[in-house]
Amino acid sequence: MNGFVLVNKGTENVASCELIELIKTKPDVKETIIKFPIKSNLDLCSVCYKSQSISKVVLLLSEFDVEKTLKKTLENFNINSKIKQWSKKKIRVDCKRVGEHKFNSVDISAGISKKLIKETKVEIDYDSPDIIFFIYVYKNLAYFGVDFSGIDLSKRQYKIFQHPESLKGTTAYSLLRMSEYNKKDMIIDPFMGSGMIIIEAALYNLNFPVHYYSKERLAFTNYEFFKKDSLKFFEKHDKLIKKNTTKIYGYDNQLRFLKATQKNAKMAGIDKSLILSKIDVEWLDTKFEKNSVDKIITDAPRVSKHKDLKKLGKIYHEFFYQSAYVLKKQGTISVLTRDFKLLEENAKKHKFKITKKYLINQGKDEFNFIIFKQVE
Repeated sequence: MNGFVLVNKGTENVASCELIELIKTKPDVKETIIKFPIKSNLDLCSVCYKSQSISKVVLLLSEFDVEKTLKKTLENFNINSKIKQWSKKKIRVDCKRVGEHKFNSVDISAGISKKLIKETKVEIDYDSPDIIFFIYVYKNLAYFGVDFSGIDLSKRQYKIFQHPESLKGTTAYSLLRMSEYNKKDMIIDPFMGSGMIIIEAALYNLNFPVHYYSKERLAFTNYEFFKKDSLKFFEKHDKLIKKNTTKIYGYDNQLRFLKATQKNAKMAGIDKSLILSKIDVEWLDTKFEKNSVDKIITDAPRVSKHKDLKKLGKIYHEFFYQSAYVLKKQGTISVLTRDFKLLEENAKKHKFKITKKYLINQGKDEFNFIIFKQVE
């Protein structure tokens, strides 16, 4: 048996590592999609419940080529014995499509639904299906299977209070892992906004399932195979939650964002594991001893046509000045940004250089993720 997961472009390696940690599998990594062998359906349930980098989890039943026309594409879709096994009374077929095609997601969902109705005698029920099928069309390939997630896993139930430039949970978690965050590290986010980076850090640090408070929304909880094992499954994972203290600090210069983070962290169940405060970045050196911080990971104020570049330059200057004081000698600064020219200019003034650079997507938006290290 095999499964596949969908991820943001540019974060495939993060998700691959997470899959290995969660279910000890051997991922086959491709752009935005990762295929992997599973020992049982419960492996996919574990990924749904605990993964922080993945947006969709599917039991793979079929792969086929995508042609120029919808008709020829549907001809390539063959209903095998595995698909028939999952074709219960009421189904729904969802689709995500990426690339240029002469058909849309609704077209191919409808076409596959018609074939399933004809060959397996199922009924379509959009509101209360027994099984949700999912098809992922990526350029010239299609992947079909049973949707174990049922929801967009990148959306967090705790994210009630927003920030104008807020990240998705999957993006925030990916930044942590790209920064090589270690659970023993002391980390700071001095521009925390709604707290996504530090909340994801605490969830990871405490082994706290990201969907602990939204488990009933996961599609697999309604599938017949799972119902007999549901209590044991959740008990197995939930008993691994840790109650240790963390060294995760979040700051913002606006009271409304401090309150937003406090409320979001409480909704996530990890509010007691974060140290939060309202301060400007220029006061960081009053909060930490010299050379005491392992990593600074942040989504700093971004360059845009609506912002004063001189003011932004001053913020960046102070940010690197303070970072040079509080960071350990081998400490790093990791910043998500669109245009990093102004950021790099100010980094150089304080002897920081770019050591790693990643391109990652969040939906249709593309970002640079830059890691700086100080040089002597």
